[in-house]
Amino acid sequence: MPVAPPNPRLPPLSHLAAFEAAARLGGYAAAGAAAGVTPGAIRAKTKALEAALGVTLFAPLPQGVALTPAGERLLASLSPALAALSSGLAPLGSNPPLQALIGFEAALRLSGFAQAAEAVGVSPGAIAAQVRRVEGWAGRPLFLRSAHGVAPTPQALAVQPDLARALQGLAQAVAETDRAPVRIATLPAVAQLWLAPRLPALRAALPGVTVSITALERLPDSKHAPYDLALFFARIGGVLLAEDALVPVCAPHMAEGLTEVADLTDLPRLTDSVWRGDWRLWQQRAAPGLAGLARSTEHSLYALAVAEAVAGAGVLIGHTALVQPYLDAGTLVAPFDWRVPCDKGLRLVQLRYAEKGRAACRVAAWLQRG
Repeated sequence: MPVAPPNPRLPPLSHLAAFEAAARLGGYAAAGAAAGVTPGAIRAKTKALEAALGVTLFAPLPQGVALTPAGERLLASLSPALAALSSGLAPLGSNPPLQALIGFEAALRLSGFAQAAEAVGVSPGAIAAQVRRVEGWAGRPLFLRSAHGVAPTPQALAVQPDLARALQGLAQAVAETDRAPVRIATLPAVAQLWLAPRLPALRAALPGVTVSITALERLPDSKHAPYDLALFFARIGGVLLAEDALVPVCAPHMAEGLTEVADLTDLPRLTDSVWRGDWRLWQQRAAPGLAGLARSTEHSLYALAVAEAVAGAGVLIGHTALVQPYLDAGTLVAPFDWRVPCDKGLRLVQLRYAEKGRAACRVAAWLQRG
């Protein structure tokens, strides 16, 4: 019985081999010397592999590179898979043309170029070209051609089970990288008030996917930051998750004594250090004739200011993108529903490219729906 098909969406096998050599030998220079190519060629293939997988495999050091946790996971599974690949093809030769093997194996397993093309998602001509490349490497015909079609030779059929298992091992090695946590960078307030309440539902919807959240005050550099996704307030870029507006909010019992906007000057006003100008901005647009609202009690964490407002410690200048759940639940109310739209909304930015279906893309898609 033929071995089950490998995943046809493997990254270029030559890229996997370049990474494995660099990881095993301790750097691009040693891997390049072993392969007879430049260190830059090994580095370029490794970077292309990182882009295809959506993970960082090597971390730069003052001298050389070091494997990241994702790189360590990939190496642990990849080395034996590549060894199995070489062993399985040993009857035909050494140093096989890696990228042609997927189409060649499919043609063997399915006994035809057209069937293999449909399974792999390429043209029959592309499969035929891959088979010819493998035959050129082996120095012998591996398929018999006739007017009725093609048929693998006994020598080719003999290596098919080992080849299929080796390609499956490579696919499983690649899948290991998708078990790394999806790393999300976001503002502390967004982490605590917007993202944290959604995490239980995210875990239920995406079992097996883990997320790691880092609180930052600024959007990280997409070229160098080790994050997959970012959630920040911005005017443009990424995907808009929520519009934002400023509105005073307080505990229900405190709102009972507020009959006009001027009453706000008699109560403690709350804000946080990042958005310390919010009261002034709201006053300028909603109550331009009123003075004194700019003075407020400042907290270093917006979530703490929200908690103080819920406890009745004062009136908070609320960001609707973050406090709307409290308004919906009734734990906070807006005594004067004069909302001043903000020019920045909560946006989701994908910092690293990842193929559709990988964990970072699935988390991003869920956050957009949720």
